[in-house]
Amino acid sequence: MPLLLSFVLIGFFIWLAENISTFLGVWKYPNQLGAWSMVHIGKWSSWCLLVIMTFTIVANLKHIKQHIHIPE
Repeated sequence: MPLLLSFVLIGFFIWLAENISTFLGVWKYPNQLGAWSMVHIGKWSSWCLLVIMTFTIVANLKHIKQHIHIPE
């Protein structure tokens, strides 16, 4: 599976879980106070970007950790 596709799918499932959580009333956004409405589709891209940034930071930190000698 291509890496970019996996990031998009992870973002989609987080967005889907966010919709389920707001539907069940775990939390509400200001536009959902009167009645439930679907979370804006634009949040999907935000979740995808967050996943990409998280993977990039962790991969970079793992690379840095290999070059640092930590005495035991």
